[in-house]
Amino acid sequence: MYRGAFTNGIHLAIIWGGVHLPFIMSYVLGAAALSKLVLASDCSDADMHDLTPFYEEKSEDHLPAGLRWFYCVGLGLALLFMGVISLTHVHKDPPIGVRIKKCYRLANRAVVCVIFFCLPLAHDLNSLQLVSITTGMVVWVLLLELFGVSCPGDSFVGEKRRCKYTARCKISKKDLESAVKSGTVINVENLSGKGEKGMYEMS
Repeated sequence: MYRGAFTNGIHLAIIWGGVHLPFIMSYVLGAAALSKLVLASDCSDADMHDLTPFYEEKSEDHLPAGLRWFYCVGLGLALLFMGVISLTHVHKDPPIGVRIKKCYRLANRAVVCVIFFCLPLAHDLNSLQLVSITTGMVVWVLLLELFGVSCPGDSFVGEKRRCKYTARCKISKKDLESAVKSGTVINVENLSGKGEKGMYEMS
């Protein structure tokens, strides 16, 4: 049993380490293509003379097909490999569970990857539309991940009520409240046996 778990752990570690290289390469590919996309003057209201002379020479009035594929597929592969890396992680969910299970969150990533892979086929999209769509999809994945890993009942934006901390120790309530207000750190190991023993809740 332990030998099987150890072997499985070794396999996951190899996958985790091996996937990082193609992830970085695909991310760099997409980022390099993006550096060309932001210089394009294929939009109707774009004026290449707004650029400095150095970048004005690099500006293009249309997007080559290869640039579209490099950008979209590079980002899609980077997101796909991030999903593989996430698969190799062992996540321990809290006892009350999470809002969206990991398998569904990874399925959402896979769908977004497919969209990225198909985007270069939409030849009518200009550079601004292409960057806007990909940025929106990445933001969607991020928000779904943050919402999905949160606990049910928790507020997604801010806390609805003040936090409370409960402790059982031998210290007077007056000294404890003054320490909290002044920001003083209390080392429970150095507390003497004096004082009233009780359960305190501090907000």
